[in-house]
Amino acid sequence: MDAIISGVHLVSTRSVNSYVIDGDQGVTLVDTLLPKNEDTIANALAAIGRSLADVTAVAVTHAHADHVGSAASVKAASGAVVYAPIGDAATVRGEQEPPLPPMVDRLPFLKPIMRSFLPVADPVAVEHEIGEHVGGALPADLRVIDTPGHTPGHVSFLLEREGGLLFVGDAAVARNGVVKRGYMNRAEPTFDASLRHIAEFDFEAAVFGHAAPLQSGASAAFNRFVESMR
Repeated sequence: MDAIISGVHLVSTRSVNSYVIDGDQGVTLVDTLLPKNEDTIANALAAIGRSLADVTAVAVTHAHADHVGSAASVKAASGAVVYAPIGDAATVRGEQEPPLPPMVDRLPFLKPIMRSFLPVADPVAVEHEIGEHVGGALPADLRVIDTPGHTPGHVSFLLEREGGLLFVGDAAVARNGVVKRGYMNRAEPTFDASLRHIAEFDFEAAVFGHAAPLQSGASAAFNRFVESMR
């Protein structure tokens, strides 16, 4: 398991990323990979002397199954408290279908096909519905940044440690140090407003749902992309 900064580790499988924040009050997971990946998470925790029983909180960036997929299993094994975006919480609880990625809006004929192939996460209870201005304090001193667009309630998390680390989720990707929307997203006002909002913050590093980390100069990389959007 790769360390991003002190106490923060990457767990990755099949190009899907989850993150472990190891602290004095237990472990916080940011996203939980695809369904049936609780053993992958458990093995990663064992590598740092932790176990699923040490997980006290799960914070999800959004409700797609590749991010909330193993949350129910992790919660069952640990009793962890789940934090989910207020705009996606009903989906996390299994009350609504997950929204399709924005790129499908350009190709509506693909919607039923994609629905049939997308993985489905088991529903999980949500103790805290969160947003930038709602939901109270988060575990591990995480700060919520509202970044809707990829899903209606998508959020990112800022950890103000060692110059700042942004958990971007699927609000963007980075390739060779260059921030991009990502092929599952598209240019539209809500999504692009979220990218501009991210660029208002200072953070040295950024980690993504489906890309390698930006270890340095991350907020500058977001600013360069935002400037290119104009």
